[in-house]
Amino acid sequence: MPQTYRVRYSLKPSGQHQTGADVVTVDFQTELDNIPGLLPPGAYIMYVEDLTDNRAVHWTRWPKAYRPGFGA
Repeated sequence: MPQTYRVRYSLKPSGQHQTGADVVTVDFQTELDNIPGLLPPGAYIMYVEDLTDNRAVHWTRWPKAYRPGFGA
């Protein structure tokens, strides 16, 4: 059974000033690697939380395309 993840993202590119209004929070019940396909094009992931296990998902577990230093 897929886990539930809470994802915070912005459509502003990394490095630009982000305000609260720029950040979108959405919950997905899916596998972690499926999350990029569920987000709008150009989404910059800021945070991933595993709601099933009630803990943050460390960036090293994020989908490879979204890990810092890997590029999209």
